[in-house]
Amino acid sequence: MKLGLCSWSYHKSLETGKLDFAGLLHICARELKLDGIDIIADHLPKTDRESLIQYKKMATDLHLTIACLSPGNNFGKPKAQERKQEVEAVERWLEVGYVLGAPVLRIFSGWPWPYEDKDKLWPAMVDCIRECEKKARETGIVLAIEPHNDGGFLPTSADTLRLIKEINSEWVRINLDTGNYQDTDNYKGIEETIAYAPHLHAKVHHISEEARELEFDYDRIFSIIKKADYRGFVSLEFEGQDFYSQDELRYIPKAVQMLKELAKKYNL
Repeated sequence: MKLGLCSWSYHKSLETGKLDFAGLLHICARELKLDGIDIIADHLPKTDRESLIQYKKMATDLHLTIACLSPGNNFGKPKAQERKQEVEAVERWLEVGYVLGAPVLRIFSGWPWPYEDKDKLWPAMVDCIRECEKKARETGIVLAIEPHNDGGFLPTSADTLRLIKEINSEWVRINLDTGNYQDTDNYKGIEETIAYAPHLHAKVHHISEEARELEFDYDRIFSIIKKADYRGFVSLEFEGQDFYSQDELRYIPKAVQMLKELAKKYNL
């Protein structure tokens, strides 16, 4: 298992200018001493080839792996032309990921609109992913679909497994987020889907001063990771709520400390 960070963790600092992309890479490598980074696509300052090569070299010089690239997309839009544009956008991001050397592209299945048409729009969503899968094969990048709540196609592990089995491709897998399932037992959902995950987001909502996550049972999560012999990246996704969200620079190191202590405890 390797530890990384999803750049969304620092999104407030990036968006307000307190931190720039180069600074983020240095924090991950020099201060947090992580193995890799999952880059939210919007956090890339530029996407021309020359700039991407510079970012790749910068990460390499810092001994930092670009573990994943994460654009946003929505295959739940009601019009075929809108969905086609979403497919084309994902295909472009696959090209960006190829230049960066990212082995995984995190995407979404989408949010059907209206939600009542979820079953009706499901086949179209599947077709969109199948189109993207063709480009994924060409670039050698695995598409990792992130299950998501808030009205998405994949609020539960059962929905997620249905999609993975329906697509039936080694190039389409799961970006397993420890906080996104809306199962009766989310930990069981994690256990049942981790085998399909080339990349994992460790969601943190409430980190204490003692470096303990107060919402999710990370001892249980790490025991699942250990049992599954998961060897990919576990990337911190800090989404601190309440007063925690006001000080990413203070609380993210505590979340990293927790993950490192658990990795040591479970010999990962």
